[in-house]
Amino acid sequence: MGIPRPDRRIPKTKQHIVNAFLSLCEQRPFDAIVIKDITEAADVSRSTFYAHFQDKYDLLEQIIKAKLDELRHLYESKKTVILSYEPRQDGPDPYFAVMFEHLAENAPSYLVLLSRLPESGFEARLTEAVHGTLAQRIDDNRMDQKQPIPLDILLDSMSFWITGTAVAWLKQGMIYSPNYMAIQLSRLAAMGFYQAMNYKANK
Repeated sequence: MGIPRPDRRIPKTKQHIVNAFLSLCEQRPFDAIVIKDITEAADVSRSTFYAHFQDKYDLLEQIIKAKLDELRHLYESKKTVILSYEPRQDGPDPYFAVMFEHLAENAPSYLVLLSRLPESGFEARLTEAVHGTLAQRIDDNRMDQKQPIPLDILLDSMSFWITGTAVAWLKQGMIYSPNYMAIQLSRLAAMGFYQAMNYKANK
């Protein structure tokens, strides 16, 4: 007997269930959704649903984990280019560039998780994922150098700034292009907040 071939329909079926669930979440509260709603929307049997997920909570958790894994992988996929980037105001930091492109390509899913499923804590976990990536970047690029600002303060402020800006951009309908956003965050990071405000003390 030969080794059975993997069923290539499985990832597609699973994604179909995910899409149906996210579509339902746009229409009604999470608490009001039952498994029957999901299986009917995805046109699959209950046994097919349970072959992939334990329940709707497991489905939501798997969606969140998948999105966060994708976000973390962006850094690894562009690590060489990111670590060779020299801060400047006329070009985007490669990390910002790939992050905003990713967010734009997955905007419907992110908006459901952020706006329709606040109880999932997705925004906080998104901030945590960005925090981890920034810590990894510092470790990869400057591990032998002492930071001028305590590392915990630096990582907290940067991760909340980046995530907060990205979430606001998504919720406001992405009125700027991903590349424009990447350039502006890169400029702000290079200039610092005071220079960006054109701040001058009153004397």
